[in-house]
Amino acid sequence: MEDNLPASLNRYSAVVIPAYEPSPCLIQLVQSLINADYKVIVVDDGSGDSFCHIWDLLDPRTVLMHHTHNEGKGAALKTAFKYISDWMPDAGCIITMDADGQHLIDDMEHVAQCAWLNPGSLVLGSRSFDGEVPIRSRLGNTITRWVFSVTARTKVQDTQTGLRAFDRSLLGFILETDGERYEYEMNVLLRCGRSGIPIIEIPITTVYLDSQNSSSHFNGLRDSIRIYSRIFKFASASLISFCADYLLFLLLTAVFPAGAVFVIVSNVIARIGSASLNYTLNARSVFHDRAPAVTTLPKYAALAVLILLANSLLLALFTGAGIPSPASKLLCELILFVLSYFVQSRLIFTRPMSAKGGDTDAAHAGTHRTAA
Repeated sequence: MEDNLPASLNRYSAVVIPAYEPSPCLIQLVQSLINADYKVIVVDDGSGDSFCHIWDLLDPRTVLMHHTHNEGKGAALKTAFKYISDWMPDAGCIITMDADGQHLIDDMEHVAQCAWLNPGSLVLGSRSFDGEVPIRSRLGNTITRWVFSVTARTKVQDTQTGLRAFDRSLLGFILETDGERYEYEMNVLLRCGRSGIPIIEIPITTVYLDSQNSSSHFNGLRDSIRIYSRIFKFASASLISFCADYLLFLLLTAVFPAGAVFVIVSNVIARIGSASLNYTLNARSVFHDRAPAVTTLPKYAALAVLILLANSLLLALFTGAGIPSPASKLLCELILFVLSYFVQSRLIFTRPMSAKGGDTDAAHAGTHRTAA
């Protein structure tokens, strides 16, 4: 299939498969890929000695890498990406597949071909979620799809798909993205959305080995918290700042004389204090922005002024309509919360996030096996 693709004769596709306690179906998957002339990298993410028989039966042409303990899917993908970056200079297209047999070879080849034909794009193999789909898979994708569309202002049908492909030009960008476990794949999508990198979806067959999708190691509660961690952090920072703002607002309105003018004055003072706190929390804890304050602070200050004006205008409208000032304040904050997140994530704290979690080279990964 790759003979018809726009690549030089010495370039090839590399398939990355992160594997944690895999079933024997991994052996056949790897063999089928190698028979089709793909270079295959399997990363054992700390499965333990009881799975040595699986690794021993893999085709010897497989690049096999080991984590000494379970570090997460994101860490396993990064280990392979680092290996490709360092040791496979002719890998022009990088494809990721899951080890549980849910991705068909034909679908993978369609996704890979699209990546070859669309350099600089991230291509997703997207499931339709029609028919008999395990409830946790259907529900999980519905929630993450909604969260992603709100956060990145980009619609993606299947945010949780492990079948993805991209050309080498994106390797560094994807390798440096935050995340060590299941949240890593969502963070890649978020960064692509924020950076204007095209996301292309190719329909694929939805395959589940049983009604509960028991082959998946996704932990609904724990991994969902990781996936949504940025939004949770932003909401927490906003809540802390709001509490400071609200308490100061109540204190000032209790001290100042009654009247609309003093309500506005109290709101301005409270907003200045809470905005300073919110900037610090978002820059350091939410977006992990590496840009100097001289770059981000003026933009944040401009946003704070606009939010303040909008907040004060809405507050005046609501209190003028007879809504008590405490309730008016709550309503204003709810309306402006989403606007603030959009602007901060897309226009202010846009510096790429650096990778976390330490070394991902072959030595850190443990032993690896390459073709002789």
